[in-house]
Amino acid sequence: MERFLNARRKTELNSKPWWDEEAHAQTEQNDSPDGPLVLVQQGAKGTLISAIGPDALAEGLWPGMKLTDARSMMPEIRIEQHDRAADHRALSALADWMLRYSPAVAIHDGDGFVLDTTGCDHLFGGEQEMLTDIRKRLARMGLTTRLALCDNVAASTALVNHGAQEVHILSSGHGSDMLDALPVQALRLDDESVTLLNRLGLKRIGDVRTLPRIALERRFRDRKENRRKKNSVAMAQSVQWRLDQLSGAVAEPLHYIKVPETFRASLPCPDLALEQEAIGLALENLLPQLCAMLTKAGRGGRCFRLTGYRADGGTGDVTVYLSSPSRMAPDIKRLFADKLDQIDCGYGIDLFVLTAMGTEPFTPGQHDMIESHAGEQASVSLAAFADIITNRTGQQAVSKLAPRASHVPERAQQSALITAQVLWQDWEQVQPIWSPRPLRLLTRPEPAEVTAELPDSPPAQFIWRKVLRRVVRSRGPERILPEWWHDNLKSKPSASFRDYYDVEDTEGLRYWIFRSIKQEPLEQEKPLTANDNNLESKGEDVQEQEFITTLSWFVHGLF
Repeated sequence: MERFLNARRKTELNSKPWWDEEAHAQTEQNDSPDGPLVLVQQGAKGTLISAIGPDALAEGLWPGMKLTDARSMMPEIRIEQHDRAADHRALSALADWMLRYSPAVAIHDGDGFVLDTTGCDHLFGGEQEMLTDIRKRLARMGLTTRLALCDNVAASTALVNHGAQEVHILSSGHGSDMLDALPVQALRLDDESVTLLNRLGLKRIGDVRTLPRIALERRFRDRKENRRKKNSVAMAQSVQWRLDQLSGAVAEPLHYIKVPETFRASLPCPDLALEQEAIGLALENLLPQLCAMLTKAGRGGRCFRLTGYRADGGTGDVTVYLSSPSRMAPDIKRLFADKLDQIDCGYGIDLFVLTAMGTEPFTPGQHDMIESHAGEQASVSLAAFADIITNRTGQQAVSKLAPRASHVPERAQQSALITAQVLWQDWEQVQPIWSPRPLRLLTRPEPAEVTAELPDSPPAQFIWRKVLRRVVRSRGPERILPEWWHDNLKSKPSASFRDYYDVEDTEGLRYWIFRSIKQEPLEQEKPLTANDNNLESKGEDVQEQEFITTLSWFVHGLF
């Protein structure tokens, strides 16, 4: 008997699942705890709330609500644009993670999963233990779930959406009568069919299931809303089809995700390996096999793990990381050299397994044109140096720059692990094609004394680091505004507007300089109060705060 597990985002009060809000919270950069987070999208009727969390739901907000109405109810809510493409990528990554419980995983209804767990539950100690492990692991990720384990997909979907408990496990061989207490919405019918069934007094699945099919079709046809016979027949057949799926008479097709290809090479040891030298010999034997597999598939690995399985049932392993995909056996062997002694042979190792994890498409490049005295090709590239330092001192020791979603230059990049994958397409999103960015960005903008024909004109010459530089060519300006969600203009009126220029001096050197435009408060004498000269009785207003515009020039980068 097949068993299907449905794992879904938690649903309450028939509201939208929380997957979108919780998935966004995993990558949210704003740490402000002022209010509940809501995701919005532009629609035909204006800006609408597309996803909320449980805290916003408890305050009376709901998906589909106008943003203006929500703000009137809760002015302190935090608002973010809903990125559905990012939600789908996160859901796909989570589906790959669910492969640890079953080789057959399908994304279901856009916010959940269906797993064919037939023959898999005993690996985790039973069905109850497997579901408990899933809930605990997802809870540590900050995700809330509802789980149902049934004999077919329709039954598990009905329970996970409309069941009263967080976890449902129906015994193998259960009948559809066990779901009779669920509302007809659990059949996944359209709104028109659900409304008509409720008007007919059929509010539970049991009310519809026990009704003869001919009688059900007749009741649909007799209603005034279904005067056309074809429409009534189609609606009745859709209800019967969903009932057949619920009983298991009709199978529901699923599109299972493709299981990632595993690159693994193994070496059995008829004679137990008891010495450390045997580990090095096993690695030399396994590396060419694994690299040949990667070459045939056109991929490279960022992470390699050597595992030794001992005769007493224990294991020992060691892992190395690379900053870029590789399938060169000498480079990988060099990283393993200082770590092989971490594997304990114990009473003897009878199996070695070398696995390549985190594989990516491999783009061949030019090898270093330096050979060592031993005749082997030695790598002096920056990536190889970073790999050696990383594996000796830890992944936190070496970092690199990665793009960040911001149009402010100093915020458009952030520090990331050397093993993190950074694609050129990611940089293109923060590098506008109409205005190239300098190769070197200064740690902080440095002041410069600029001379221009007019305040709004490009610089004619400037003094930077006590050296006068005359400008022969300039391009710009490119105005970059402050980010209002980081630089609150009300509480920080000095947040500057920047006009950037790409300038070249007489020596052919190019600089990236900008003019900072700020609104500084004007210092004034203390205004007179109502008691002074009896101003209030004369109806005169108290003097308001005034601001003055200040201009400053800075050098921010070098081309």
